[in-house]
Amino acid sequence: MKVCPTCGKKNAIIPVGYEDCLNCIQKAIDEKEGKKPKRNISHEEDNIQEAFFSTARMIFPKLDKLLFAVPNGGKRDKKEAARFKRQGVVPGVSDILCLVSNNTHTMLCLETKTEEGTQSEEQIKFQKQIEAAGGLYLIYRNAAEGIELLKEYLSTTNYR
Repeated sequence: MKVCPTCGKKNAIIPVGYEDCLNCIQKAIDEKEGKKPKRNISHEEDNIQEAFFSTARMIFPKLDKLLFAVPNGGKRDKKEAARFKRQGVVPGVSDILCLVSNNTHTMLCLETKTEEGTQSEEQIKFQKQIEAAGGLYLIYRNAAEGIELLKEYLSTTNYR
């Protein structure tokens, strides 16, 4: 397994004769040419979330309307982003909401992250507000972990 020494990405594609991965090489070229760096979009979080839901829907069919994803991310042009903002889309909201209370919390909010992923400042603000409102905010890094967190949360409810 090759690891890029610059960005630390695992399984990086490092061309022969170079030390850095393709993304880091392109970033360096763009910086030299004065170009605005391109946002590196990975679908790893999407894949984790898809695996979570394919399992959760089978295990917890009664949650069909109470466990759902919040389409908060994605690449949008400025016009569409402004329209979503007017419609109430809020940055930082967790990826998944479970609107079932348990013995100790009013709701469960799950944030999907890769192994290396970290929360944005907006996500941290959202977490603080959820916890102040009596909710539970958890981060999971693979589908199995997310399912276990959901099972544990639901174990103190009558709703399964």
